[in-house]
Amino acid sequence: MLSFNFACKDSYLDYGILISTRPTIPSPKRRVSAIDIPGRDSSLRYDEGTYEDITIAVECSLASGNIIQKIDEISAWLFNSGENDLIFSFQNDKKYIAQVVNSIEFKQVLRYSIKFPVIFNCRPFKYAVSNNLITITQSGTNLINPGTIYSMPKIYVYGTGDITLKINGNEIKINGLSNKIIVDSTLYDCYDDNLNNLNSKVNGSFPILKIGNNLVEWTGNVSKIEILPNWRWL
Repeated sequence: MLSFNFACKDSYLDYGILISTRPTIPSPKRRVSAIDIPGRDSSLRYDEGTYEDITIAVECSLASGNIIQKIDEISAWLFNSGENDLIFSFQNDKKYIAQVVNSIEFKQVLRYSIKFPVIFNCRPFKYAVSNNLITITQSGTNLINPGTIYSMPKIYVYGTGDITLKINGNEIKINGLSNKIIVDSTLYDCYDDNLNNLNSKVNGSFPILKIGNNLVEWTGNVSKIEILPNWRWL
């Protein structure tokens, strides 16, 4: 039995929806531009290092009483949820960030049965469902990225004074820290718990966690570092 969870609701348990056939999951397309230059063989390729969104089409079926009311409830759930987490039962440790983009046509195939497609527009990557904080208390700790592409973490630095954080040798200098700062590589922003802007205290590139081993080091008065890793898969 195949089903999906979207916006914290289960298609089967909450609405009686089953996936008719396992959907095809495409890999994201890498953005590479080809530029033709007169007098030169082949093309000049510019790789942006980024990926395009993917589309997942899910064929669904519903068999139960009071179908008309169920259709209204299903439509409200799918369209009012906006962009949200999408988890398939056949890979329940990964999630997509998705949004329903199609006009859903409910087709009655038997007296008490309907079929309908749901098309999700998804961000390019799969993410770990369990995205738990990792606490590091000792400089020189190795952190292993289990994904298939680098991740963009959120890092909580606890300490005081001037601190240099190094991840794989790449330095981030934090000046005059009074207690805690959040270095958010997803948003390219630094702030505190009250969302006050602290970008002026930080110099350096926002860190990434490459596939495999990542060496986390620091100098200065640091009590601990917490990392929300945001592991990703192609």
